Amino acid sequence: MARLLRGGQFARGFHTTARAMDEVVVQTVEQRSHSTGEASENLWKNISYFVGLPAIALSMLNVYLKHKEEEEHERPEFVPMPYLKIMNKPFPWGDGKHSLFHNPKVNYVPGIGWEE
Repeated sequence: MARLLRGGQFARGFHTTARAMDEVVVQTVEQRSHSTGEASENLWKNISYFVGLPAIALSMLNVYLKHKEEEEHERPEFVPMPYLKIMNKPFPWGDGKHSLFHNPKVNYVPGIGWEE
């Protein structure tokens, strides 16, 4: 059977001699193991079903309603400001003004404004 040291004696066990190791009180694996009861398993299963899933559903509903609300608003007028979108050199692709993940509906192009 496997033998394990007690928690407080674990660190000391590495620094003692083999003779001192025999004197250390140990417990078998069977004595230290314990089983979880059905009550705790059922508790966490019920928490998952009756708290977790409704919380996820309410979060999804909130995101969906906020997205619908955002679609109703119109995009603001483009106002060029000299301290925004400062470009010291063009991008190495395309015409040099569009970023790598450019979205024409959301991002404006410096010097041009909104594309759509």
